[in-house]
Amino acid sequence: MNDLTLKDLDPRRFFLDTWRAIDNDVIRYRNTHGGKTDAATTAYVYIVAAVCLTLSDLHYFGGIDASESLIVFLDDPMSPTLHPLLWSLLGWLKPDRPIFLSGYYDLFHLGYWAVVKVVAYLFIPAIAIAVHPKLSFREIGLSTQGFLSHLMIYTVLFVPVLIAVIAVSFSAEFTEYYPFYEQSMRSSFDFWIWELFYIAQFFALEFFFRGFMLQPTRKSMGSAGIVAMMVPYVMIHYGKPITECFAAVIAGTILGTLALRTRSIWAGFLLHVSVALSMDIASNLQKGGWSWLKSLF
Repeated sequence: MNDLTLKDLDPRRFFLDTWRAIDNDVIRYRNTHGGKTDAATTAYVYIVAAVCLTLSDLHYFGGIDASESLIVFLDDPMSPTLHPLLWSLLGWLKPDRPIFLSGYYDLFHLGYWAVVKVVAYLFIPAIAIAVHPKLSFREIGLSTQGFLSHLMIYTVLFVPVLIAVIAVSFSAEFTEYYPFYEQSMRSSFDFWIWELFYIAQFFALEFFFRGFMLQPTRKSMGSAGIVAMMVPYVMIHYGKPITECFAAVIAGTILGTLALRTRSIWAGFLLHVSVALSMDIASNLQKGGWSWLKSLF
């Protein structure tokens, strides 16, 4: 079922046939394991996922209050004396002058947000995989086997999204919200440093949702695992434009189906990064015109 051709993009074949094949795999697994499913591993995955989602939430470690506290700590000249151990761990983050006056205050906030996502969505799940006897990185969706043969499929999926991005980019709501880093037009350094942070958190996101939360649960949940993964995936979009939240329902279902079909997270990662870059570039072009592209190189 790993092979994917243009004919397989027919909705009936892509969704219904894929879900049916995945559910048949569950039946075969039960028949060869005395009617049992690996429910314990599924429970383990979802408990770890709940912890990761909580830690990364904007109301806790992933939000602006937490990053602001870190800035206050780094900018306070008394921190090395009052908190020597913590300073020894975090003092290397301090620039030549206070972060608030450095000109990269907003980038620091967003960089912090991206790092928290990478820790919560990649590092912690990776540790959880490493210590569990029934989980392996090989089965989590990191294989690149067949990736090049699927590039045409990824392109076909991306083109209509790109058209939608271009159309939506003319709305005031879009240009007010994107790009997250408003100073990305200032220089090529600002743009590419921000995009590196952005891309890193997208890889972590795909690893977490389409890898860690989805692949290990296929033996017990089958195609229902796609819906179970899609719900928290949509919820992390709350606060963004409502059209993007509803689009996440569709995207989560498509990317989840694609990940189980190919047993790989790379399709979702490539599509996510392509869409994100397109949105940032489209927004900046709306604000600065075509001459802005020259500053990228």
